[in-house]
Amino acid sequence: MDVCANKCKEFYSSEDVHHKTGLQLQAVFDFLREKSLVPSLPAWKSPFKKPVILTEDLGEAGQAHRMEKLPTNEAMLAVADVFAQADDRESQFYSSIFILLMAAPGRVSEVLKLPIDCIQWEEDDDGNLQMFLRWNAAKGKGATRKWVVPVMHDVVKEAVRRLIEIGAPARELVRAAFEGSTSSSEDVGTSNLIKEFGGFYWPFLDEKRVLTTWSALCLHRENEFSREKEIRPDSWRIPSANEVNKRLGAGSGHGESLFDRMGLRNLDGTRITLTSHQLRHWLSTMSERAGMDDYSLARWAGRAKVSDNRHYDHRSPEERLEAARGLLPMQPAPLLERIKQRQPVTYQELGTDRLGTAKATLYGMCVHDYAMAPCQKQRECMTCKEHVCIKGDHVALDRIRLLEAQTEKLLQQAMKAHEDGDFGADRWVDNHKWKLAHVKAMRIALEHPNVLEGAVLRIPDGHDPSPVRRALMDLGVVEVPSMDALGPKMIALALT
Repeated sequence: MDVCANKCKEFYSSEDVHHKTGLQLQAVFDFLREKSLVPSLPAWKSPFKKPVILTEDLGEAGQAHRMEKLPTNEAMLAVADVFAQADDRESQFYSSIFILLMAAPGRVSEVLKLPIDCIQWEEDDDGNLQMFLRWNAAKGKGATRKWVVPVMHDVVKEAVRRLIEIGAPARELVRAAFEGSTSSSEDVGTSNLIKEFGGFYWPFLDEKRVLTTWSALCLHRENEFSREKEIRPDSWRIPSANEVNKRLGAGSGHGESLFDRMGLRNLDGTRITLTSHQLRHWLSTMSERAGMDDYSLARWAGRAKVSDNRHYDHRSPEERLEAARGLLPMQPAPLLERIKQRQPVTYQELGTDRLGTAKATLYGMCVHDYAMAPCQKQRECMTCKEHVCIKGDHVALDRIRLLEAQTEKLLQQAMKAHEDGDFGADRWVDNHKWKLAHVKAMRIALEHPNVLEGAVLRIPDGHDPSPVRRALMDLGVVEVPSMDALGPKMIALALT
C-alpha cells in the first residue's frame, strides 16, 4: 500500500492529485477488507494531506501566491500596447494570440488550435448581434462558446484578421498538399512534405480529428519570424506554448521579449515578464471583481467544475469580505415583508429577549425555546402564549379563518354529543369553546382596521399559564390577571 502511494508521487507532481488519489486508494483497501476479499489486509490511511488552497490562504504564503499569479494592470496594459504598436509579422502574430487570451479566459493550447472561422455571431434577447468564438476547451470540457464583450469586438476581429493574413501562404500549401495526396498522380515532393509536416493525424491537426490543418488559425511557415534564416516556403507548423511565453518574457535565457523590443517596462523599471496562463488568471479575477456569478464564469472559462474557479480567484481577503457584505441589504426589510418571503426573523423582533431565530408555523411565528424543552402544547399554537401572529400576513389569516370554521363545527358536534349524554363530551365542549374563543379573537384583531400592518399580536400570559402557575392560582397564591391589565399589543379574548 505504501508502494502505491510512492508510485503516485512518481507519476504526478500535483499535491492535489496526490491527495485525491490517496483517498481513492484508501477507499479501495477499505472495501477489500470490509467485504472480506482480503481479510488480512491491515488498516491503511493515506499519507497525503489535503493541500492548502493558496488563493484562499490569509497568511503571507497566500499573499505571495496571489502576487505571483496575478499580473498587474500596468503589465496587462503593456500587452495592449504591444498589439497597438505591432509593426512586423512576429509582433503582429504573437500579440494577436495575446489578445485572444485576453478576450476570454482560455489556455494557450486552446488558442493555438482555433479555426480560421472561429468568430461567430448570434442575436441576444434584445435582437442585438453578439460575438462568440468557436472554442474547443481542454481537460474534458469539449466544444463550447466563448462570448466576447462588445468593447472587444473590433480588437478580436483585427487579431483574427492578422493571423489569417500571416498564415495564408502556409494554408495554401497545406491545401495543395492535401489535394495532391488525394489525386491519383501524387508526386514524391508532396508525399515528402506530408511525411515531414503532416504529423500522425494528417490531414487533421491533433488526435481529436476535428480541425483540419489548413483551417488552423495560428498556422505559419517555418522560420516565418526568424531574423537569421530564410522563410521556408514549402513548410507549415503551429507554434508551441513555449514560443508564445517567450514573447511574453517568461523564463530566463529565452532572449528578447516583445516588451523589451518596444521598450515597455514596469513602473519600477524592471522587465515585464508574463506567462500565457497569467492572462487567464487575470481575466478570471477581474470577472470576479465585476460580480460575475460562479456558474457563468466556469462556463466562460471552459472549466469542467464550478469549484475550479477558486484556484483563479486572486482577490484579497478584504475584497472578498466587501463582496460578501454587498450581498447583504444595508437596511433590513420590514418584518412583515420578510415573513411573507419566508426569511429569518429574530426572537427580539417578536418581543422575546433571546438570541436566535423564530420558527414559522401555519398561523404565525413560534418563539418557544426548543433548546430548553420540547413543545408543551402539542402544536396547539393558537392557544399558546409563545405563539405570535402578524397583521398583514394574509396567508396565515386565511388559515386562521379555516381553523375557526373547523373548530365551530367540532364544537357543534361536541355539544350534540353532550346533549345525547355521551361520556366525556362536556370536556370536549369546554376545550373547543376555549380554542374557538382564542381563534376568533385573534381573527377579529387581525381584521381590525385600527391594528397597524406588521403589528405583533399574542394572547395574554394569563390565558396560557404554566402548570406551576396554574396550581398556584388554584391555591390563591398568585392572582389571576384581570382583563384591564392587558398590554396594548395583547388581544382581549372574550371567553363567552
